[in-house]
Amino acid sequence: MTVPKSPDLPSSSGIGRWDIVADVPRSILIQDDQTFRDTGFVYICSGYLVEHGRVLLVHHNRFDKWVPPGGHIEPGESFAGTAVREFKEETGLLVQAISSQPAVHPADANATPEPVPFYVDIEREGFATPALVQFFYVQRQPCTREQSVAAQLEEVHGAAWFGLEDLDTLKTFDQVRSLARFALLNYPVAEERATS
Repeated sequence: MTVPKSPDLPSSSGIGRWDIVADVPRSILIQDDQTFRDTGFVYICSGYLVEHGRVLLVHHNRFDKWVPPGGHIEPGESFAGTAVREFKEETGLLVQAISSQPAVHPADANATPEPVPFYVDIEREGFATPALVQFFYVQRQPCTREQSVAAQLEEVHGAAWFGLEDLDTLKTFDQVRSLARFALLNYPVAEERATS
């Protein structure tokens, strides 16, 4: 089956989307009743959990760096649902996504609001196809506060909590360092935030 390319869409940087991904394999398709379209990206969602002024990160097997728990979207999942599932798979913790924005319209028979990520970017390092990544704040589900972190070693080398003082020397990507610092200072549950 031949999958038609979607038209070249300009990005905010002025670079066409296909200019970025012209020579790399694309693996995510969108299908509706009449068309197949290649998105040109893989979709990844991650979560930032902040408790007692510390953020939980996992040591990624492939990158050999500390990153927020996260991974690829599965068929039928929402973006927030992916962040929640991946968080459980990598840390053993049951969490729920926290929207970074208020709901504009209440849930009804036609539309259900979904949590909004606090940051979105396109990542290229370590990906054959650029990854469109959404970052959500997450919090533990009710009645699971005492649950211990249990890193899933088939997914990650380990999991650990880090404070602001740890970020400058942490083996991670610059972008993770920036997002972890932002999450520590701006987490929606104010009493969990770090103090600068």
